[in-house]
Amino acid sequence: MAPFGEGRYRVIAWNRRHQAPDSEPVDLEELRTVTRRALGTDHGMRDVRWTSRFHSDERQVPRYRVGRVFLAGDAAHVHSPAGGQGMNTGMQDAANLGWKLAAELRGWAPSWLLDSYHEERHPVGRLVLRRSGALLRFTLAEPRAVRAARAAAAFAATRVPPAARRVAAAVSGIDIAYPAPRGSHPLTGRRAPDVPLAGGAGRLYRLLRDGGFVLVVAANDPAVNYLAAKRWAGRVHCALAGGATRTTALVRPDGYIAWATDETAPDQRAAAIRDALGRWCGPGAEISGAAVSGADR
Repeated sequence: MAPFGEGRYRVIAWNRRHQAPDSEPVDLEELRTVTRRALGTDHGMRDVRWTSRFHSDERQVPRYRVGRVFLAGDAAHVHSPAGGQGMNTGMQDAANLGWKLAAELRGWAPSWLLDSYHEERHPVGRLVLRRSGALLRFTLAEPRAVRAARAAAAFAATRVPPAARRVAAAVSGIDIAYPAPRGSHPLTGRRAPDVPLAGGAGRLYRLLRDGGFVLVVAANDPAVNYLAAKRWAGRVHCALAGGATRTTALVRPDGYIAWATDETAPDQRAAAIRDALGRWCGPGAEISGAAVSGADR
């Protein structure tokens, strides 16, 4: 039983003696009977707003992409509703796949980009299955020691700020990080924070609403700005980071950091940015007669 406030509760029950098909309506008296058997009282339940039957399966497809077919959300993974993780995971599947399909349709996607959907999201789905299954089994555990541990964990998850933040990040999927190549910057593959930007540009997430990449540069370098604006026009928005930082980062349309560097030498940084844009944003347009830094001519 989970309190929703204002005297309303969600009740999830299982009657071992009545294994009904999902299509059979839920009778309030059946729910009262099961609750009384489990808790000794039905707490006077009445005025039911909504009822449903469901099966708590744990399944995942082996491949999220097969040729021209892509699977996301419940089509790719089903599991216990414990923690409400399915909705967040499905939406993040769609966010990961959506911009990659758009890049393919617009003709600039790198050859490996669509395959990266499975490579990034399949391990996430597997992790969510493990987490939701463990949470369900922990919730239903009967031994007294486990029940005591469950109560302590619930207290920490709701009353101890560091633990509450970690639980919220895990359940929401915010803590998910994608694999990064060996030797990459520590931020690569992680979700980008909504950092402030300089020059009245607001914050990072506002720029991401356009569905393109955002190159957050640590220093206002006209050559780099020109490079992003001209060669990758319509794909990359260049913005100056607000506050003191030495990190330049390329943020993907789904909010994850594709590449980052702490390089401060202008020519080396410009060359690294050019390479990152070419890898993630496809070939850039040729610029005739452009006067940019030597690393970018």
